[in-house]
Amino acid sequence: MTRIVVPALERFEPELIIVACGFDANAVDPLARMLLHSESFRLMTRCVRQAAERLCQGRLVLVHEGGYSEAYVPFCGLATLEELSGVRTAVDDPMLALVQLQQPKAALLAFQKQWIERLALGVID
Repeated sequence: MTRIVVPALERFEPELIIVACGFDANAVDPLARMLLHSESFRLMTRCVRQAAERLCQGRLVLVHEGGYSEAYVPFCGLATLEELSGVRTAVDDPMLALVQLQQPKAALLAFQKQWIERLALGVID
């Protein structure tokens, strides 16, 4: 988000940011399984909200459009709504610790960071 998405938004200078806010990337989605958890969605929401505040006077629309884990999407959606509203509820994500244990190890994170940096610099071969 900070190396690719936000710089792209800054270059584009939007008057409004619209996010197709699907939760398909959550760790228990039966199709994608991209290992994101509720806190991942909270952080991405914070990032795009802060960008909207800086770039387009806070004009931000998030439209829910996907996510196929009926058991987990509500926790990801709640984290998103909490971040947007500034209100933290007493609801805990019962899967958070388990999903955090499944996160990539240092070698994969280093590989991902290397490629993100290449993409941020426009180095594509």
